[in-house]
Amino acid sequence: MAVRAALVGRLLISTLHTNDATGVVPRLLDMGIEPFLVASTLALALAQRLVRRICVRCRESVTPDPALVRSLHARPDFDRTLEVLRSEGILGSGTDPLGGLQMFRGRGCPQCNGSGFRGRVAVFELFEVDDAVRALIMDRRDASMIRAAAVDQGMKTMFQDGLAKALLGETPLEEVFRVAL
Repeated sequence: MAVRAALVGRLLISTLHTNDATGVVPRLLDMGIEPFLVASTLALALAQRLVRRICVRCRESVTPDPALVRSLHARPDFDRTLEVLRSEGILGSGTDPLGGLQMFRGRGCPQCNGSGFRGRVAVFELFEVDDAVRALIMDRRDASMIRAAAVDQGMKTMFQDGLAKALLGETPLEEVFRVAL
């Protein structure tokens, strides 16, 4: 019924449980929706995860755990992540932009009941379906190919959005690793 509504030009907003935004394609196909219908009706998908927000009253700058920095460097999308963060002005240029990296934590205060956290902040991933992705859907390509095409077209991944928020002091890096692939 939802696909029929989308086919006649209605804007349809729905929820679906997936690990990331591009995961909506295999999920819809697994539900028995034909590839040509998915390709012609899906315009974009948004994925989000909530992470704990650092309390602004007791936030302090810290040097990150070296193991976490090594984990950042080991990610296959590390270079692309640096490009995204530089383009947004979050990281400067340099040979090792994460060398003197400062992160943040909440030390605990009466405002946050000593936890260092107050509230939550969302990390997002927005997947826009273009003609190249539509062709992949029609050819029943696997999820990794669809994701690669989305990243090639400029999709900011959930991890990249989370890392940006960690660098800006909104959430600790550990929270980003906990929720983002």
